Amino acid sequence: MNERSELALRGERGHVLVEMLVSIAIIGALLGVLLQFAIAAQEAVTVQADVADLQQRLRVAAEALRHDLLAAGAGGVNGPLADAFAPILPARTGSAGADPELSAHADRISITYVPDTRSQTALTIGMGGPGAPLAIDPNAPGCPADGSCGFARGDRALVFSAGAHDVFTVADVSGSSATISPAAALSHTYPAGSRVVGVVQRVYYLDRPGKRLMLYDGDRSDLPLVDHVVDLRFTYYVDPAADAVRPPPADGSSCAYAPGTPPVPLLDDLGGLAPTLVPPSRLTDGPVCGLSPHRFDADLLRVRRIGVTVRLETESAALRGSGPAFLTRGTSAGGAKYVPDLQVTFDVAPRNLAGH
Repeated sequence: MNERSELALRGERGHVLVEMLVSIAIIGALLGVLLQFAIAAQEAVTVQADVADLQQRLRVAAEALRHDLLAAGAGGVNGPLADAFAPILPARTGSAGADPELSAHADRISITYVPDTRSQTALTIGMGGPGAPLAIDPNAPGCPADGSCGFARGDRALVFSAGAHDVFTVADVSGSSATISPAAALSHTYPAGSRVVGVVQRVYYLDRPGKRLMLYDGDRSDLPLVDHVVDLRFTYYVDPAADAVRPPPADGSSCAYAPGTPPVPLLDDLGGLAPTLVPPSRLTDGPVCGLSPHRFDADLLRVRRIGVTVRLETESAALRGSGPAFLTRGTSAGGAKYVPDLQVTFDVAPRNLAGH
């Protein structure tokens, strides 16, 4: 092989090497782009999964609150509970951890109602004392034909009469004598004719340190309903009319009316016709209704609408950033890995709080 041929061969080899290096560089660049697409796709899947989870948790919280608020105040065959006491309170109630009476908090609410399927009866004789058994009418409308009006040990029950009410747990039932025994002494000795009903008590509140929407049944069940809840707020709209609460008979009086012909309203006239947003202070300043330890503000008897705000965050701190989109700061710098808090605000007008 002559020198010229050898140089030509070396040149061809050099060209092949360059072409190979260029090809490798191109393939590497393409792989890099594909890898970036794969990472971006994986991040998008993760983000979408978190968004779907966030939406589902918010849906669970909103539907639970909406369901119980719509039912608030239902009294079964006895008519709305608001004729006797406030079925919605801006506080935690129940046998454990109850807030002081006449207190108001924006991040908790207690709801009471009687489903149509629950037992409904009345006392046949007056109680012997606050801790005495309740003698009930087993043949009253709404009573199953089992001798004890369908009550069973562990049930939640409500007894109420004019100006007084107690929610209690049934400790014992005697079908032979149609009596039910409360697990603890009541606040009042109830007379014959007082209503006794099976009741649902729901207390929703925000566990801020744990970021959980809690659901308490007023007795022993106090469990998280939804996790990673960072804000919960309730607002109250009342009928602005001074006579929005059902008045007593002529010449009578109540916590919302002074005696007179006709009875004189004690509530302020707030003006206008539409339900009016009131601050928490108006729900604690009187007039005061009921008996201790279950006293409440008379304005709660004219609540017609409740505003609800629920805000949730994504579980992963890597998908939370900073700024107004987040109540709890995360580590995300933005881009694809970014899931803002999700918030919903809605109003509920309970069916049984429509006024007189």
